Amino acid sequence: MTLYFIHSRRWRENHDATIKAFLRRAGTTLEVFLPDLENHELMFSLGKHFEDGSLIPALVADAYRYFARLARDFQKPAHVWLFGRYPTYSFYRFDKRAVIALYSNSVAKKELPAFEITTDSFLGKFLAADTDDLKKECRQRAPQDLEAVVTSSASTTP
Repeated sequence: MTLYFIHSRRWRENHDATIKAFLRRAGTTLEVFLPDLENHELMFSLGKHFEDGSLIPALVADAYRYFARLARDFQKPAHVWLFGRYPTYSFYRFDKRAVIALYSNSVAKKELPAFEITTDSFLGKFLAADTDDLKKECRQRAPQDLEAVVTSSASTTP
């Protein structure tokens, strides 16, 4: 499973039992991409783009802690990738399928389109290439080190 999103609190809450059941299975992997809390320009931009923007840092910190707990309990993910560029979409990849959810270009809250794709399709191949490129561009952190990132970002916030 590969996940790339800003925080996806509701998705994590709604699918927590399923995520944990997946992680209990032998031979599974979990890759996670989250915003870099120490990238203040990114966090500022995310905050300005969403109606609940002032809550974004706390929601991202909650996601850090969620995946750190999973790593402690299931030894997955082995590391978390922290992205520093403003995302244009989120994705959730499971086996041979993925869901890509677009972000709006405006602040107004609305239903957003999401597409289910197969990994062998054109979009699936794009997603695989983009994931490989993200791993080259993102900061890699061990889950047990995420709390230090949360603390550091809170102490340097203007």
